[in-house]
Amino acid sequence: MRLNGIIPPIGTPVLEDERVDEKGLRNLVRYLIDGGVNGIFANGTMGCFALLTDAEQVRLIDIVVDEVKGRVPVIAGVSDSGTKRVISKIKEIEKLKIDYVTAVPPYYYKLTQEQGKSFFRDIANASGVPVFIYNNPYLTKLDLDVASLVELAKEPNIVGLKETSQDCNRWTNLFDAFAGKENFDLFFGTELLIPQCLMMGGDGVIGGAHNIAPRIAADLYEAFAAKDYDTAFAKSRDLKKVCDIFQYGEIWGGFEAALQLLGICDKTTIAPYAACDSEGREKVRQILLDLGLPITDEIARGQAE
Repeated sequence: MRLNGIIPPIGTPVLEDERVDEKGLRNLVRYLIDGGVNGIFANGTMGCFALLTDAEQVRLIDIVVDEVKGRVPVIAGVSDSGTKRVISKIKEIEKLKIDYVTAVPPYYYKLTQEQGKSFFRDIANASGVPVFIYNNPYLTKLDLDVASLVELAKEPNIVGLKETSQDCNRWTNLFDAFAGKENFDLFFGTELLIPQCLMMGGDGVIGGAHNIAPRIAADLYEAFAAKDYDTAFAKSRDLKKVCDIFQYGEIWGGFEAALQLLGICDKTTIAPYAACDSEGREKVRQILLDLGLPITDEIARGQAE
């Protein structure tokens, strides 16, 4: 499956013991697909992968794939602190019929450009499914430069990039460098600059706020494809309002409150992060109300069958 459009990095509903809440996760998958998304990225940053055990990471991906049932592509995150650890995860999840894998460069220790390229070559050679590079310098100690990315794109099993930077000057250099390369997809991790990203040549966007308002994001993408730019920018302004939920309750607390209010799940916060206080929850509620999202006063308790 060729990737394009809106790809939410799916959040991870959890139980009180911080294992994956299967029913809540299935609810969220259904909500996203019903909202018109073009794919799902499981076990990424928004999904708190680094706070889950390895076994729960695999279980999360398995549940997502099972619930998606081939309706949209699934990207599986396999990030970890070393090459062998990442390859071990790839081998564990290949049997789950995922469409792509992706990883940030190993975090904690500092890497050079050469070490970063070596990492992605090694996992691409080991993987039985196509690989997306995940460049996230904010949460790792490596920012792969454009020359390194162009070099890695020559690897036959590396098929795209998820770029977290919101630097439009860097975007320009990326689009120039990859102009005419049809078999390499460029995705960007921003909810705030989607029309600009698409206008410059991006294939799609991976943003955490898409979990809360997938229909707004999907409508934006469809409006852009139809060259209805006024609607696309109006939807972009709406997504900016959705992003305001992340200022409450230590990011995941506001996110958790939003999913509760939408009737999707009970919990997404994992220690040491905390749930929203009552004031923050009310702020989140007002944002959802202002956007006309279908909130409920009842916290979801296992709605998925």
